[in-house]
Amino acid sequence: MENGYTYGSSDLASLLIARHYPERTDRETPVIHAFLEARGRNYDRYEFSVRVGQGIAPDPTHLEGVQRNTVFSSRKRIDLIVWRGDAPTIVEVKERVTPAVLGQLLAYQHLLLEDRPDIETPALATIGRYSDDDTIRVLTAQGVDVFLYEPADGA
Repeated sequence: MENGYTYGSSDLASLLIARHYPERTDRETPVIHAFLEARGRNYDRYEFSVRVGQGIAPDPTHLEGVQRNTVFSSRKRIDLIVWRGDAPTIVEVKERVTPAVLGQLLAYQHLLLEDRPDIETPALATIGRYSDDDTIRVLTAQGVDVFLYEPADGA
């Protein structure tokens, strides 16, 4: 899908019973579920796998469908954008949150604003299972909200 997979607040219950989220891995799905369970009610719209940027230029000698696929698959992919009214938050999902998340989020923020210049500057957040104090301190100092959801015992 060109613009990701969009759900409204009325879809939250369905999202909470989903076994998988669009274009997310088996390791990311339980993290997203924990985030939606804990904070999902704070938002009224959820967009998964949002493509941003221009992607790479396709080879003009390829079939038109191959050219379209080249551009689509090379565009950057935002894991999740959650909306509270007109205020977006870009959410990066990781099992282990590392400092590299900051670069991803800043790049996604820039590209999203290029693609949608009429929206508010997105807030930035990351969700994961684990991180470390240094990473959390740095991300928080840069305005990134960090939410960690350790697995339940035996999970």
